[in-house]
Amino acid sequence: MFSLENFYYILYTNLLQPARIAAYYFLPFGSTDSQNLVTAPGGSSTKDNALFWDQEPLIKKTFSKMHTFQFSSTKHFKLLANSEHSPLKKELCRSESYTDWYYFYHGFAALDWYRDYQYLPKVENQFTKVFINLNRLVTKDRSYRLLLVSKMLEQDLVKHGLVSLSLDDHGQGTWQDEINDPDSKLPRDQIGIINDRMGKLTGSLVVDYEHPRGSLSADAGPNELKLNQSALWHVVSETVFYYDKLHLTEKIFKPIVSRRPFILVGATGNLAYLKSYGFKTFDRWIDESYDAEPDPTRRIEMIVTELEKLCNLSMQGLKQMHEEMQEILDHNFNHLYTDFKSKIVDELVDNFENAIHIWNHGRFGDKTKDISQIDLAQVKRLLKS
Repeated sequence: MFSLENFYYILYTNLLQPARIAAYYFLPFGSTDSQNLVTAPGGSSTKDNALFWDQEPLIKKTFSKMHTFQFSSTKHFKLLANSEHSPLKKELCRSESYTDWYYFYHGFAALDWYRDYQYLPKVENQFTKVFINLNRLVTKDRSYRLLLVSKMLEQDLVKHGLVSLSLDDHGQGTWQDEINDPDSKLPRDQIGIINDRMGKLTGSLVVDYEHPRGSLSADAGPNELKLNQSALWHVVSETVFYYDKLHLTEKIFKPIVSRRPFILVGATGNLAYLKSYGFKTFDRWIDESYDAEPDPTRRIEMIVTELEKLCNLSMQGLKQMHEEMQEILDHNFNHLYTDFKSKIVDELVDNFENAIHIWNHGRFGDKTKDISQIDLAQVKRLLKS
């Protein structure tokens, strides 16, 4: 799989440049600041452009800051390259005259960052903890993590797991700032439990790094694999939790490459979204109806209830459970590097072709884009190699 470092340039040279479309993307990884918007070499000579907003979920307020003259014009072809399905995306494409180009960006990230794990022999690790749950950012859109860990502490579950929780966002705010913020997404009737449980901690909960960097997922060596396999269940704290979005990051693929079962702490419907890509989940062993629960607090409570059941099992019972789910664990691991890889490449190229088709069939009069010179089948073969 090609590297994430050259992801945009590879797409530019194979798809966009032949169609005379400029490529704009954010550097460094994870930024949505207009000051960090760059263009692929040689791609600024045309007003037709693709804005890559695929590393982070779309946020309306932040997105509006991108609208310089180049991006606000409705006279030119504009692709919104993104990695989510949401009402907000539909609204932005409609109001700002973008054509939607969806693909699973973080699937490509996982295939790059976790590429070496497919070459390691399968090892039957002796896990010592029931679960692992890693949390770095805890304010703003990630504030739900304060409630999640508070509920774990309330039920005395943390002792059964490997749980990390930073009490501040490294200069961006603290847990106290979050619960005192009148605009916090945390439910007001849950502030008391968070204040009580967080207030009793003597410091951040640390599992791996006391001061993790933003792109920690890119560190995927033997030490990280050993940590990921030291517990059975992964409780995955995803980026998107509060919003009506189908959006997943590389975080959900950590248990998959570690051959571990997982509980997804994300927005409603995202477990089903993952399954739509051919991955299998674990409803034989836990109640996964939390995925359909629209109320954020109730969704966390349902997850903690399942986690409590797991923590009440003996180590012998957990090891028996682990043996029973080997077929699913092996399927997910192998699927990531084979059929999933093929599926997301096909999806990326097909959705690009469809975006051009929408433009060429009357969306903006008689102005068209000619991509007949691009061998799309060859591009697919190249990106899968």
